[in-house]
Amino acid sequence: MLELEDQIARIRGAWMAGRAAADLTPPAWREAVGQGDGAEAALVALMGQALQVLWRPVPPPLTPRPLLPRLAAPPPPDAARSRIRRILAARRTDAGGARALVLFLAARGYAMHPADWLPRATDDWVPALYAPWQGWVASEPEGAPDDALTLETWDGWPATARRTLLVALRRTDPAAARAIIAAKAAAEPAERRLRLLEVLEQGLSADDAPVLEAFARDRSDRVQALVRMLLARLGRAGDEDGSDAELAQELAQELAAMVELGRIGLLKRRSQLRFRPLKTRPLENRRRELMAVVPLGALARALGVGEMDLVETVPDDHARVLDAFATMVVETASAAAWRALFGLTLQDPDVPTEVAAVLCRRASSGERSAMLTAVLAREPSPTFDGGLAVAGDVLGAADGEFLPRSAGYRELLDLIATPDQTAASPPVVAAGLTNLGLLLDTAAARTVLADCAAAGLSAADPRLDMLSLNLALKPERAT
Repeated sequence: MLELEDQIARIRGAWMAGRAAADLTPPAWREAVGQGDGAEAALVALMGQALQVLWRPVPPPLTPRPLLPRLAAPPPPDAARSRIRRILAARRTDAGGARALVLFLAARGYAMHPADWLPRATDDWVPALYAPWQGWVASEPEGAPDDALTLETWDGWPATARRTLLVALRRTDPAAARAIIAAKAAAEPAERRLRLLEVLEQGLSADDAPVLEAFARDRSDRVQALVRMLLARLGRAGDEDGSDAELAQELAQELAAMVELGRIGLLKRRSQLRFRPLKTRPLENRRRELMAVVPLGALARALGVGEMDLVETVPDDHARVLDAFATMVVETASAAAWRALFGLTLQDPDVPTEVAAVLCRRASSGERSAMLTAVLAREPSPTFDGGLAVAGDVLGAADGEFLPRSAGYRELLDLIATPDQTAASPPVVAAGLTNLGLLLDTAAARTVLADCAAAGLSAADPRLDMLSLNLALKPERAT
């Protein structure tokens, strides 16, 4: 058989080179193809028969798959699924895709129907209730021990379930979770190793430093970056020594030369960090680059002050780098310093919504809800994109007290009442109504629907789908 396959390969090679191949046929074929002008055509027919019929490839054996696991949350009512599919189709090209809708359903106590949406095994943002589906998509072994997650039962749990259980264990027994991560993370692939070490961010404490320092020279750049970030929050410099420590100090000094620390206030003197305008655009870019690699503590030491002095007031943002500073605080500041700047942002209506969204990356659900209430009250955009960015997974719960005084909401209603006002009106209206449907509670969603009807928008308009879904999906349970 192998000789015959080699012979066919030679015949194909001759044809590809533009030469006749009848003389290259095996002896048993020559009588069949004959000689003369018709030999080549006969050989083509014979080869086609051999390749398409005689040697038809055998498909691999079918491997039965287990049934899709049942989730802890019920699917939405059948009457709501057609609207969900329309929303999914409309959001397919939007930033984030199905993410906001999936999180909204989870917040209301529902899980997507598998015929409408399935998570990918690599989706690291999906709620924990979808872990069984992610394991099924990744073809992980079905079933898990009845015992709790421990070092002894680790290998018996599917990989997707391990992290979900580890997050829950970290809340109740941080030391046990830390011990499991220390023992098992090094043997995992880089992506899983990263996800396991991320669990330490929850309730990070000085006891976690030895575990993190063991991965400071990890072969994965992403793991190294995570470790440096978490150690910076603990006031540690990782395993930097020699030239590394000297370079880090030089970068901190360079950044310190690009900022100023002044004092404001007559009765209560407070420190204020100032980002003075620099002379050229390359210098401005360099400052942003440095803020992405220099921890807040290192900048404070270079300025000869403590971390809390840098966040005693909202920095004076002449050069529009407050978002970069907020990212520095979120990633590298201590819990006290981050919470101080978060509180200032919560109270200051002049802080951009984008900065509030950055600071919310470390916020708990309660803190996010408080920031969302403040942001919605001062949201200037009729699309409410800023509110959605701040909300994260805290969806479908904002009350409508802000609606009467919201400039963004008034502009949205004006665009509905005068749809030809601008060419951008239709997409802006669609985005604003969809985002309000994701953010508001049922009572506020009902108010918005009434206001839209009064402004002349038909109740059947597809742009109202998310608000109508909001009303249809009453909260089932706390998730």
